[in-house]
Parts: sequence; structure tokens; C-alpha cells
Amino acid sequence: MKVETTAAVSIKNLKKVYGKSTIAADDVSLEIARGRITALLGPNGAGKTTTLKSILGIIRYQGEIAVLERDISDVRLKVSFVPEEKSFYDSLTLEKAFSMCAMILDEFDHAKARRFAETFDLPLKKRIRAFSHGMKTAAYLSIALSENADIFILDEPTWGLDPIRRDEVLDIIAEIASNGKTVLYTSHIIPEVERIAEVFSIMDKGRILYTGELTSLTEEFRVFEMPSVSPVLEKEKFEKELRRKDMVTVLSNDPSQWERVSSVEGVSSLDTDLQTFFHLLIRGNSHEI
Repeated sequence: MKVETTAAVSIKNLKKVYGKSTIAADDVSLEIARGRITALLGPNGAGKTTTLKSILGIIRYQGEIAVLERDISDVRLKVSFVPEEKSFYDSLTLEKAFSMCAMILDEFDHAKARRFAETFDLPLKKRIRAFSHGMKTAAYLSIALSENADIFILDEPTWGLDPIRRDEVLDIIAEIASNGKTVLYTSHIIPEVERIAEVFSIMDKGRILYTGELTSLTEEFRVFEMPSVSPVLEKEKFEKELRRKDMVTVLSNDPSQWERVSSVEGVSSLDTDLQTFFHLLIRGNSHEI
């Protein structure tokens, strides 16, 4: 179904249930801005891949999704996709996979794909099923990134890559966005998100817990650490609390609370980085933001 929007991708009230009771997407609403890198961050099983498959129309779902303001069936050739399960081309050599894509995709750049293969040191004459995990990821990226698409949807695009290849891929993704393309990718590797994403959403148990810009975290939130016996915990209500042995880490989005809490003896202010924020949202035991 389609919803009117000016975003590259707009999702409204997405719900997906597998079987009778496994909820993979639970009332997900999300807008992916054009020309930016958006990361969908979450632990395994959070619902990230289900969300991407819904956007692409691969699975049935309830809710409304618009891609470039239209139904995905009308703009499928404008979207390039790297799936989580990288087995589609297993029976082919990489060269044959490139040739097949050149035949069926109007906007596929065969020469560019070969250049990516060379960059990633991939053998063209070897069947893809014999590739390592990292090589398969690089092969799928070589294909997807050689399409002249407007939107690139990448599911765990650095899975299995060594650190050098991972850095190369992140640089390529950043370059794509700098050329005005839209990138939506999933990850559970926080340093990757911090390096290239402009906007991020945190997802867990089928729900979006937070969406915002990386640069705004320190403006919106503060993180404090205090002993578990601190009187602050009885007087103040925090957005999230995470207890570890005799210490408690808390998340606050109330500036007036920041002033009160920071002046209490035994309370320390921590950096509000994405790693800490993520752990508090996922593992914290209080209500969601």
C-alpha cells in the first residue's frame, strides 16, 4: 500500500507476524530521508531484515509503505538491495553473475562491477558458492553498488569482511550518499554507524525505540552513573536505568534534571555516545522513550 510522502521511503504502521504469534514488526513507522545515510541498528532478531523485506515487497505485511512516493512495484529498478542471506548467485561464477545482471538490469554497469571485484580481490572464474562469507558479501556489494539506483538498501553490508575491507566498503557507502543517493542499511556494529550514518533508528523486538541524528544525542540526552544506594534513585524518575552490581547507569532527557542530578555527591556524568545510549535503550528496565 502507498502513503503520500516526500521521503525516499515512508513506512506507516507496519506489522508483520510470522505463524500465529511471532511478531517481527510491531506498528513500525519510519521515514528515510532522501540523499542521506540512515542506519537501522538493533540486536539479532530485532526485526531489521523483516522491515527491509517489507519495503522491497518481498513479504506480505500490514501497513503502508511508499518508496519514492510510489508502490515498490513501480520503482523496483530504482532500488538496489544487498540481502542478509547471500546465496542467490551460488551456482554461478562471479563473471556469469555480472553478465546475467547486465542482461536483466537496464542500469547495471558491468565494467564498474568488474572494478569492484578487482578492488575486493574477487576471482571472476570461481563459483560463488565456494567463496568465504566475506567474499560473498563483497561479491553482492560489487553487484548492488554497480546499479544506477536512487536507493541502496543494504542488509549487514560488512558481514564477514576483514577490517580493511570493511573500511573500504564504508568509504564507498559514504561516497554514494555524497552523490545524492539514499542509503538505508542495517547493522549491529555501533562503530560503523558512528562512522558514516547521519540518521539512525534503534529497533528491538519488532519496535522502533528511537530515531534521531547522531549529532543530536548530546543535546537531547545525558548519561549519569551512581551507586545503587544513591538517594537520587528514589527522588528522580529516569527514562532508562541499567543496574550492574553496585552501580546504576541512567539516561535522562530532562535538562532541569541534569542540573539537579549532576550536583549530587557520588554521581558521575558519562559521555552520551551511541554505544552507551544503545545499551541503555535495549537493556534498560524502565519505560521506552
